[in-house]
Amino acid sequence: MRKKENGFTLIELMVTIAVLAIIAMMAAPSFGDLIAKRHLDTSIRELSLVLSDARAQATTLRKNVTVKFESGTNTAEVRYWIPKYDDVDMNSNARDVDFSDVVYSSVGVPQQRTKTIDNENYDKNQTTDLTTIPPTNPEKIEVLVPLKFELCNSEIKQSRTITLSMNGTVEKIESGVCS
Repeated sequence: MRKKENGFTLIELMVTIAVLAIIAMMAAPSFGDLIAKRHLDTSIRELSLVLSDARAQATTLRKNVTVKFESGTNTAEVRYWIPKYDDVDMNSNARDVDFSDVVYSSVGVPQQRTKTIDNENYDKNQTTDLTTIPPTNPEKIEVLVPLKFELCNSEIKQSRTITLSMNGTVEKIESGVCS
């Protein structure tokens, strides 16, 4: 009488490996999305820390500290920041988002930023007088730019937006869709 041998046949092993390969192929895209989302979340946290650090540095030194959105070497009065991941972009196409320099005053309050836009109430048939206060019928007007910064990962079409309060602290971080 022959003793029954324990173990797996070659066919059983091949079927098991094939099933595992199919499961791995289904999980790979969601794993890639997870990594992209992690890059986005890490980048927004790093930006938040740079902005908070610049504010703290301004109050500590009692000097203006500027955050620039470009590569560079940090100094006591200038902080540089760009996303370190290739799949994360600074989305300046988003509404009310502007990546111009942020300057924190010596008390840690960011200077308000403005931009010039077309005046939607401009009437080319009326005269323009820029000497009056406020100017009458100007073609362009200055508006405040909110202290908002949006990072976007176009692979997963997700964004994260930081909004600073008037006193320079991070007010909120929101998730959204890339615009």
